[in-house]
Amino acid sequence: MKRLYGYIALTLSALASCCVQAIPIPDNLDDALQQLIQQHGLTGEPTKGITIPDIHSSEAQLGKLLFFSKALSGNQDVACASCHHPYLGGGDGLALAVGTLAIDEDIMGPGRQTTTGEYYVPRNTPSIFNSALYQRGLFRDARVEFLDWLKPEKGISTPDVPYGEADPNAGETLVAAQARFPVVTESEMRGFDFMQGYSNQAVRAHLAARIGDYDSAQGELIQNRWYPLFASVYGDKPAKEIVTFANITRALAAYQRSMNFVNNPWNAYVKGDKDAISESQKRGAYLYLFMPPPPSDGGTEPDYLPTQCIGCHNTDSFTQTKGSNYHRLAFPQIGPGTGTLDQPSNDLGRTQRNNNNDGLYSFRSGTLLNIEVTGPYGHAGSYDTLMQVIEHYDDYHQVLDDYIDNQGWCQQPQFKSIARCQDLFPDARYNTDLAAKIIDDEIEDGAPVLQKLYLSRQAKEDLVNFMKALTDPCVKDARCLAPWIPSREDIDPDGLRLQPLNYQQVPLYLPKKCNQVMPLSSGSELQPNQGECISGSTVYLYFDVEKDNSNIFISTRDGSGNLTLYYHPNTWAMPDNAVTQSAGAGTEQKLVLTLNKGRHYVSAVSRSQFDKVSIAVGVLDARKPNKPSDMAVPNACLTQQAQSFAELHSGKPVCLAANDSYFYIKITEPNSTLTLKARHGVGNTDLLVGTYWPSRGDYQFSSQSADNAEYLKLHLSRPGWYYVLATGEGTNQGVTLQADIN
Repeated sequence: MKRLYGYIALTLSALASCCVQAIPIPDNLDDALQQLIQQHGLTGEPTKGITIPDIHSSEAQLGKLLFFSKALSGNQDVACASCHHPYLGGGDGLALAVGTLAIDEDIMGPGRQTTTGEYYVPRNTPSIFNSALYQRGLFRDARVEFLDWLKPEKGISTPDVPYGEADPNAGETLVAAQARFPVVTESEMRGFDFMQGYSNQAVRAHLAARIGDYDSAQGELIQNRWYPLFASVYGDKPAKEIVTFANITRALAAYQRSMNFVNNPWNAYVKGDKDAISESQKRGAYLYLFMPPPPSDGGTEPDYLPTQCIGCHNTDSFTQTKGSNYHRLAFPQIGPGTGTLDQPSNDLGRTQRNNNNDGLYSFRSGTLLNIEVTGPYGHAGSYDTLMQVIEHYDDYHQVLDDYIDNQGWCQQPQFKSIARCQDLFPDARYNTDLAAKIIDDEIEDGAPVLQKLYLSRQAKEDLVNFMKALTDPCVKDARCLAPWIPSREDIDPDGLRLQPLNYQQVPLYLPKKCNQVMPLSSGSELQPNQGECISGSTVYLYFDVEKDNSNIFISTRDGSGNLTLYYHPNTWAMPDNAVTQSAGAGTEQKLVLTLNKGRHYVSAVSRSQFDKVSIAVGVLDARKPNKPSDMAVPNACLTQQAQSFAELHSGKPVCLAANDSYFYIKITEPNSTLTLKARHGVGNTDLLVGTYWPSRGDYQFSSQSADNAEYLKLHLSRPGWYYVLATGEGTNQGVTLQADIN
């Protein structure tokens, strides 16, 4: 296949091979690094001088609830967290984001696909981790930016105003300004059919009125308990004065800016702990930081090219705070693009905003803090690993050829299972070559960018390991991330909270890379929502359930071999004593149970071996419907006589008597789901369930809200008769109960 840049590449390669040497690593590495740390003014304190909100503040807590609510999307089907989840590095784990038109609105990561099979969001989702550290601009093309980042009082420019002008509605921070745009972007949260023809400002005003329950949007939410939360933060005033889009973005910004994850090994090293990083990471740090002063500052011309990493990702924030904020890298251009220059699938980068061809195909330099967990990488998410990125910088010609000629996107989790994956992005070669040609011309003119460095494999691994030293351990620990994720105790103001699932239809959890960590030993504990790794033929594990009425999802995936999961409530689970076992094939196994508070046991057993398998325990509240419409029950009391004792049948509602009512229902298949719902009428009805006749003081599962709106979704491993007590105080009237079996 003809290359637009072939001749120049060969010429540069010949020149470099005769004149350039690999960067030598000094023997006294700690001393050399100390000099570089001083040269670049590093302190190990990225947040110095920056006010970071406390996640436990009332404003950040309000922002958390808003961030996870689908009410901010036009069709109430996408939350901010649908594309930015702490368990996925503050992003979505996809090359190209999928916002609206998702087949399953709750699926995140690989497996989230559109109803049409097309991709509409043109770029990779940036991480929200450490967003408070950005001092110049946000979005990959920095279309939200300070007019003068050294004089922020001049204002913030956004796409709502012409380039170079301050947006009077931008808000006080870059993050608040950024939060104004996903909700008005059709492919992200707005939807393609919501308020067509209306301005961005009109859409925002409508969403604020929906949350505040006023004006034309009053009543759009089936339940709405937002006002007291806003009043507790912004004052006890009328809803129209405090539930505004400006306050919504303030709260969202407080939540996002509170994600301050900078307690990493590298910062500890900079502050004096010489044992905080490994020898490989020290070598990588030297390669990263080495940048000899120019001759004008007393430096000498080196015999080798520096990596120049520090030139674009500098200071303690490891993002661009010196020189140009935008760089042309020719990462593979896949996806729908942003269009123009005679190619709808092209992405012009910075030029899309400022109409200046000097920025053609250039993108903002993002922070490298926590870069280990924030992939895929590049403006279109073309690379899954940091090694691929390093190799691109070292020899982008070869890497681009390999990626595009071999349809590298088909190796990425998001695309690899799609039929005719190779045909997804037919313009990838042409669009990528346009950017590569400009870089080749710049190199020919003497620019140092992307010149081949001739890095050894060891040097590349050292650079990758150094970037892993920029990872705060908190972002790999589900317990540490818990304050940023709504819990069962947090109010769900509108019933539209995102309950994210992965492609296995189990609660999203924080994964581990099982090819990089040691497996759990038999007898270990599993923590909720924390992925772990197992290998062997039999591994015994246990987990603690913190609350009654918990739906527990135990799942395995990836790795090699085959296995079966076995569960027992009281002792180590084995094939001959297990209460139930998983379903699936190979290492893809799933076991779903409704359990109460206490210690429980699960084992992974194989007749042969399994290796590097991911395992996790996820938890959902059995009393929490996924969305308000799940509570829908026809009013049987309009057409039926009240009953106090009867058999329940799936899908057939019954009218309850005023006093206690007893029902029984037969489950004929193992691993069935029984959903019980009560609605309508007056009074206070509770649902108590057991494998025996329950009483008010003796039952297994229950739904006991303060009214007649009861919901209980039970995952039952064993077939048989189940018994339901619907309690009443003699004042209950007109209450309907419905059972559904799946």
